[in-house]
Amino acid sequence: MLKFSQSNRKGMFAAAAATNLLLIGAAHAQAGKPSGMDNMLGMSGNASGAKSQTASAKGTVAAVDTGQHKVTFDHEPIPAIGWPAMHMEFAAAPSVDLSKVKPGEKVQFTLSGAKGSYTVQSITPSP
Repeated sequence: MLKFSQSNRKGMFAAAAATNLLLIGAAHAQAGKPSGMDNMLGMSGNASGAKSQTASAKGTVAAVDTGQHKVTFDHEPIPAIGWPAMHMEFAAAPSVDLSKVKPGEKVQFTLSGAKGSYTVQSITPSP
């Protein structure tokens, strides 16, 4: 049977605790949440359970990733879902033609989803 000194046991406990923290952080990172989404679940408008919501918003297109079918906006506040103005990436519905969306363009867009996970349903130029 192996015997460990008190200092060795403390060191092993510290190493195990550090490993657990790293694993928890890695699992959180693998969740793949877009930038800015980490705090969304606690915001008003997102505590309604799995009930789907639709919201309209205005913003400027910051980036378009046609390969991943995603678009990033610098958007104004979205009161319908309790979000402040932010820089966020969203997945776009298959029906949204991202080839017509250009960075720097001011747009209106609609989102649908729940619990901080929203998909862009439409994008139109803003007047």
